[in-house]
Amino acid sequence: MKIAVVCTSELLQKSLEIYLKDYLAPIEVCDFVISDYQSCDMKPVCLVGTGNTHIKTPFTQESLLANCKVFYATYCAEALPILPPKDSRVFMQIDRLFTQTLEDFRQKLYVILRDGGYNAR
Repeated sequence: MKIAVVCTSELLQKSLEIYLKDYLAPIEVCDFVISDYQSCDMKPVCLVGTGNTHIKTPFTQESLLANCKVFYATYCAEALPILPPKDSRVFMQIDRLFTQTLEDFRQKLYVILRDGGYNAR
């Protein structure tokens, strides 16, 4: 697993570099990029931060490595066909939309169950 780190936040950049020192590689030869924004069209981007991201902040070194391994297995495994950059972007957008929709549904279901059921008006 080879990872490039590209962040706008210098603090996040340095933290990721320290935690991932054994996995760092230049963007040209990395398997994926960890970033706080959609920084690359040629490699899968593992987003880190708050909101709809692959890795939520704050994180520990252990949770960061675990999430990186999950991302690698999901988006970079050799069993996956290599998609052209445009198709890869579309796939990642669909995946993020699916994940967000599933999370929204889970939250609404939790509220319904917590409040004792659905009362039709």
